[in-house]
Amino acid sequence: MKLVSVADRIRSGLINPLELRNMRKFAQSENMLLHSIPLKDGTAAKILANSIECDCLIMKNGKVLTAKGGFGTADDITAGIMNIFEHINKRKRAAKGVNVDLESFGFLNRYLNNYEKFMTDI
Repeated sequence: MKLVSVADRIRSGLINPLELRNMRKFAQSENMLLHSIPLKDGTAAKILANSIECDCLIMKNGKVLTAKGGFGTADDITAGIMNIFEHINKRKRAAKGVNVDLESFGFLNRYLNNYEKFMTDI
């Protein structure tokens, strides 16, 4: 069985754009955790993750501009999430007042703790 990520299904039109208007509800329907990071350019990075998949959607006004996703072990997913946060932090893409400095503020630790709790509640 070939796995198809949320990002792949969005790009191929298998997910109706109207389903993405309420991302919390959509994430729940996909059995995924959702985190949103506002970016300087008015877009938002929406991170969807569960134990085998991680997707990052760049959205503006309820529309997906870009989408990338992948599968792996729980460690791979955690590393993927860390890479997203580090990418945003290195390039200083977060909106003013949004802190993604992993070491100083423990932002990733809080996110991963929520992720771990979510995965054990399923």
